[in-house]
Amino acid sequence: MEGAPSIVARRLRDAASVHASQLAGRTTLESSLRPDVSDFAIDGAPTLSVGGDADDGVHTLAKLALPRSSCPQPPLDDGITGGGSSVSVDVHLTAMDVRLDPLERCAPDRIVVPQHEDEGGLVRGEADGAHGGILGEQRSATWNAITALATLCEEVEELETVFYSQILPSIVLFSAEDDAIPNRVEAKKDILDEEAQQRRESALLARMGRFFSALQVASNGTVRLRRLVKNMVVQLGAVQTPSAVPFYYDDRPSEEGGSEDQNGSSASEKENAATAPKRVGEEAMQPPVFGQGVPMYRLGKAIAVALRILVAVDAAVASNAELQEAWAMYKDVVMEHSEEKRSDGALDPEFASFERMMAQLDFHLMSSRSFVSAIEQNFDPRGRFRAAKFPLYDELKAIILTLYAQSCERINTEEETTERKDCVGIYALYVLYRHLLPPNVVPDAKLHKSLWTVYPAMCPIMELYGPLPFLPREFMMTHAPYKAVKGCSADVTEIRSEAAAATLKWNASFPARVAQIRLEALGWIARADSELSPTVPEQHRTASEEDDEDAEELALASSIADIEVATSCILQGLAIAHSASILLRSQLFAHRALGLNCDPKHLQPLMSLMEVLKSIEKMLRVRRRAAVLAVQRSTLKMIASNILKRFEGVRRFVDQSSSSMDFTSERARSITRVGACLTALEGVLKGSSSFSPIRRHSVAFSIAACMDTTILGVFAPEDLQAVEMHLQSLTRMASIEETLGRVCDCTFLYFYRDLFPAFVRNLYQTSLKSAANRTQLVLSAFSDPERVLKHVRHVERSPESATNACFDGYKDFIFGVVKDEYIQPLCKAIETDLRLATSGTKGVDGCLRKSILAPPLYVCQSKVDVKAEVERYLEKTIYDLSALNLDDCNTYTVTRTIAAERFGLNLTDPLLPDGSCNQGVDLVDLLRDLGSFAFKYNYNLVEQAFVERRPEPGARFVSTFGIDCVAASFKQHGVGIASSAVTACYQLLAKKFQLFTELLADDRVKSLLSRELRWFNNQKIEGHGVYPFDRASAFAQELKQVQTPSGNNSLDECRSIVTEMGNIIALARTIRAAKRKVFCNQMPFLSSAAASRDADSTSQNPETTDVDDVIASILQTPDSDVVRAYVNVFRGVIQQSQADSACLGTFHCIIPALCLCSMEASIQGKEMLHKSNMTRDGYFSDDGFALGLAFVLSVLDQSKSYESLNWFRSIQSKYAAEEEDLVEKKKAHEVKRNAKIAASKQSSWFSSGDAEDKTQEEDEELTVLTLSEKRLEGNRREMAMLFFSVHSAQSFFKAFRS
Repeated sequence: MEGAPSIVARRLRDAASVHASQLAGRTTLESSLRPDVSDFAIDGAPTLSVGGDADDGVHTLAKLALPRSSCPQPPLDDGITGGGSSVSVDVHLTAMDVRLDPLERCAPDRIVVPQHEDEGGLVRGEADGAHGGILGEQRSATWNAITALATLCEEVEELETVFYSQILPSIVLFSAEDDAIPNRVEAKKDILDEEAQQRRESALLARMGRFFSALQVASNGTVRLRRLVKNMVVQLGAVQTPSAVPFYYDDRPSEEGGSEDQNGSSASEKENAATAPKRVGEEAMQPPVFGQGVPMYRLGKAIAVALRILVAVDAAVASNAELQEAWAMYKDVVMEHSEEKRSDGALDPEFASFERMMAQLDFHLMSSRSFVSAIEQNFDPRGRFRAAKFPLYDELKAIILTLYAQSCERINTEEETTERKDCVGIYALYVLYRHLLPPNVVPDAKLHKSLWTVYPAMCPIMELYGPLPFLPREFMMTHAPYKAVKGCSADVTEIRSEAAAATLKWNASFPARVAQIRLEALGWIARADSELSPTVPEQHRTASEEDDEDAEELALASSIADIEVATSCILQGLAIAHSASILLRSQLFAHRALGLNCDPKHLQPLMSLMEVLKSIEKMLRVRRRAAVLAVQRSTLKMIASNILKRFEGVRRFVDQSSSSMDFTSERARSITRVGACLTALEGVLKGSSSFSPIRRHSVAFSIAACMDTTILGVFAPEDLQAVEMHLQSLTRMASIEETLGRVCDCTFLYFYRDLFPAFVRNLYQTSLKSAANRTQLVLSAFSDPERVLKHVRHVERSPESATNACFDGYKDFIFGVVKDEYIQPLCKAIETDLRLATSGTKGVDGCLRKSILAPPLYVCQSKVDVKAEVERYLEKTIYDLSALNLDDCNTYTVTRTIAAERFGLNLTDPLLPDGSCNQGVDLVDLLRDLGSFAFKYNYNLVEQAFVERRPEPGARFVSTFGIDCVAASFKQHGVGIASSAVTACYQLLAKKFQLFTELLADDRVKSLLSRELRWFNNQKIEGHGVYPFDRASAFAQELKQVQTPSGNNSLDECRSIVTEMGNIIALARTIRAAKRKVFCNQMPFLSSAAASRDADSTSQNPETTDVDDVIASILQTPDSDVVRAYVNVFRGVIQQSQADSACLGTFHCIIPALCLCSMEASIQGKEMLHKSNMTRDGYFSDDGFALGLAFVLSVLDQSKSYESLNWFRSIQSKYAAEEEDLVEKKKAHEVKRNAKIAASKQSSWFSSGDAEDKTQEEDEELTVLTLSEKRLEGNRREMAMLFFSVHSAQSFFKAFRS
């Protein structure tokens, strides 16, 4: 920890300048939590000094606290003046125990007190406290009390919002574990690592330093809540007990104030003192503000809310282990630094002030004593209640019984709203009740028994905030045990086991309850969309005046009925939202707090509840917001009117009684008090169509104050019930926006984010099977935590944006899960479906199309375009696979086309060469080793394709190469490679022709050919123009005896060279045919303007003229004949070197021998195909020899010389003669066999052995004849195929025949 003291000292000095201890108990809460002020106070953008501004002497933080003027400390808190005083507000504030800042000293009665007529004209009752004498004082005191109580309740409601939206999240999320948070604190498991421990301590100190301002704000809030609790408890008894009121208006300076100039009395105080009636003595007893029997349940509920907030704060601080550890380390560092300063004598006042502030924080906030400190306050500091013998605890008990009964009656029903949360405050009120009990008073055993059994049986565990649990029985055992009551004590383990058993019991009915809520929500959505839709008023036909009046009345009644229907629809939606929210929260929280596993079958019901909440929120806050606001204004006016109608009888009674009453009697005071309450009620209800919280509380307290025993006979029981229902409707309708935002808020899902991957996974699976896409609703629910994550104070804020690392980490987590569990599976499913659709195996899935065409998703205020993500994924996948295997690019081109047509996906062309797996051998790869191709492949003239002779070792198929392969290569690489291919073919053809010339120029071959030519010429002179088969066979045998340098005989070498030349010629023709095919396929996409250009030249578009010219030139340019070019080139070369090419003149004489050699090779190749062990090439076609033979004859111009041999006529004659010979032999054999069979029938059995031997010999002879016949038939067929192939190949060169 070297170097830490200097860093800590600087941090402490900065903190001391911001958090002065003298402001720790004075700064109000709202001023420190306003959006513009919170950033100011926490981020520390300006530099604050303890001394404050030198000009006005007011501390900067005090300036921030001063604008809090709308929620004053009510004037009934002093315990001296009480509620019956008519003294000015300033006098109340000077006598109060709690000190307030100057701008907080406003008159609360100016908020609700209406105007009224008097003899002097239009005046306000509070302007003169002595107006009307004693009755004026009574009126003013009643107005002040109503306003003060309403202000207290409004401030508690506001504090509840602030605590649950900002303070509690900042405390609970102090230990938020997000991987995206920089300088994350290591876990305690690394404590043995010294370096890790130092990093952990440093990170905790840094986090605690940043979080210190949030602790100051939380401490100020709890201090304010404690004061409010004391204030409200005092008000609870003050409004119903008399009080002694000191007067300072007897022309004598008060003991506290001094002279007039010194105490700064205002002009209104002097006027009040002058007009006030004189009293005998310095004190007088004032009666209670409210009469007997006035219910104060609303004030008791506000006390319960304040205590509930303190309980939640204590639980949040106590359960946060990292916060406690960081606070302990921070205290140690501060104490160490303080000892160093004291030892050096350099302890400055600022640091001393900071130490005192830390002591206050440690005693109240960090020790989790906020709730205990609140209930241990002295609620009767001057003995007022003791003197009046007023049992304050009985009043609390009555409130607890009433509120508890109302809450338990609605729990687990359709009318339940916030009753579970209210019960937490009721249990806190019970602890306060137990604290207020005198030692000699025994607690109510029935109340304790009811609190122990009734509510815990319905809700054994509930959520305080986030992960903070509240178990009623455990809370009672901790703060208010009562073991004297039988069955009302248990340990923590037993309590939690009972809660777990109840939770597991309710799991069975959870899906059914969710299904019922979802069904109600679906029906409500349809109804709300219809009832709250804009409507056009019907046109009424005009008639007489009476008809017009009737029509107006009918229209008014119809509009009122429509408003009532719309109001009931809105309230029904809120009720369904409450039910869904309660069920969702309780199910998740109970399992997490009790350590129970969540049933996977409950994932779908949980998502259904989220969908219900977000659907209702969207309907009322977005889709039909205008209608809701319009109905809200109209409904509030109707409710206010209905409330006033119920009090018309009371108003008449008060007016009649006021005209003939004794102003000095108690009855007069009661009637005056009721009249003042009615005046306030009428002023609030008629004053505006909007009802803020303080106005609603004022209405409630005005109505409660009217419930005096004097006028209870005027009110009918049904009127009381109707007023109570109207008041509830007023509260619900006036707070629709706040209630809807609170109920539909799914911020709590942050603490269950570990379930989000399972939710998204289930959501993806159900979205493929369901017709409705509910993804956005669930994602909207999980986007709500961003509202509280922005208030996390222990992490640094991003300098580029207003967010912090916690928010960024959660956002990255949500996006990562959506991408991994929703988008990635969707992309893979679409990729698989496209592959199947490309191969024609499966159609396109409509659910996938629905998911793609759905609107973009919005998560944490950011858009997730599923379609764009899918396009990006497919583009990357297609590009990677195409680049890996260019031969398959054509398949992915088809895939892109299908994706565009059926899914609407616009995939970018990767601009890679288009290839196809079906194209076989690529032309470019073939050209790299063209000689090997010409040797390894055989040409089939019928199919115009090449077939591999022998496959590679281990291959299960033979490769083929044809026009389609060349066309695919052109599509992949471009037509420009055709010229290169033709050139490569010419070069290889030249080499082969050179080898062919050298072979014929060999002396031995040349001499044999010359001999054959002379012999045949002599035969022609003698009249024999047919080259005999036997001569060709003998000549072939002689050529086979001539060996070449390659090791083959000259005949096989010549056949191989001619075959390779034929393959090269066939390849050139294939390239030309493929080129034409590509152009033919592209013709439909070309403009036809070039064809009609001459006919309509004036209608040409200037922009397309150049393109049309190019197209026309391409169409008009004739395609060059590559074979003709080859023949011309080789003929020219031969003609130029006739001396060197003299040996080529006898080539036609070797053709018969070549044909016999080709026939033998073809038969051997076909026979090899039937063998499992192929020792040599096996093939079924070799038309390359015929094509090469035709090419050589055309180049050498020896076609007629070859025809003069009449070689095929000789072959036919030879085979015909052999066939006749075989037929004769078979006939002779048959005759001989028949004769032997006849002779065997006449012979004896002694000669049967010799007959059997002769029969076996005859069968062998027949087998030989049959094999000879088959061989002859095969030779004839092969020679016929060769003749036809040569004849067809010669047609390619017919233009060159001489």
